[in-house]
Amino acid sequence: MSATADILLVDDDVLVQVMVEDIVTQLGHRFHNAGDGETARDAIARNGFDLVILDRRLPDTDGLLLAPLLQQDRKIPFIVFSSLDAPTDQVLGLGMGASDYVCKPVEPAVLRARIQARLSARRTPEDQTTFRLGDALRLDAVSRRLWVADRIEVLSPAESRLLICLIRNIGKPRDRMQISMATCGREWVYGDRTIDVLISRLRRRLKGSEVRITTVHGLGYVLTLDS
Repeated sequence: MSATADILLVDDDVLVQVMVEDIVTQLGHRFHNAGDGETARDAIARNGFDLVILDRRLPDTDGLLLAPLLQQDRKIPFIVFSSLDAPTDQVLGLGMGASDYVCKPVEPAVLRARIQARLSARRTPEDQTTFRLGDALRLDAVSRRLWVADRIEVLSPAESRLLICLIRNIGKPRDRMQISMATCGREWVYGDRTIDVLISRLRRRLKGSEVRITTVHGLGYVLTLDS
């Protein structure tokens, strides 16, 4: 991705549009806006966006219904930016592939940091794109395909980052703060269940294999390989 990113906001709230445009332009990136789902679909089909920030409550649809389109081909990362702040809503957003879920209202500085984290994660070059644990597991970090227990799983961006974090530290417990920084690009705060949700989803992905994610009470989580 080039140094200057194209960022699409999908939101019909004028105040939100002004805030996000200010943040994006201050970061030196190009801002685009779509006020409804139909306009957003057309824009996504015609343009190569580097990041999409979408509201749930659009005039014509739930913004999450755009997720399958964003996951096709280039797999455009997206942040859900919504006043729907219930844990079930956040789980749903992450489950549909969102890189992050930011609840409204939010301080501009916080949203700015979330946007920077997403762009930095996409921009950071990775020398290693394939991760293996013997014959038990193979992960292609580019396609996010996971070969495990004689099947192929396609991970969400957050699940892939979590698994890579644990593989790189196999046998060493990682606490929630370390996992949150590696997976979500932000500090973990008490009460945030995002990591727990991701761990649970990844455990289901690994079911039937020799790979285990174990809870180490007081320390966090550790990836192990059965001998």
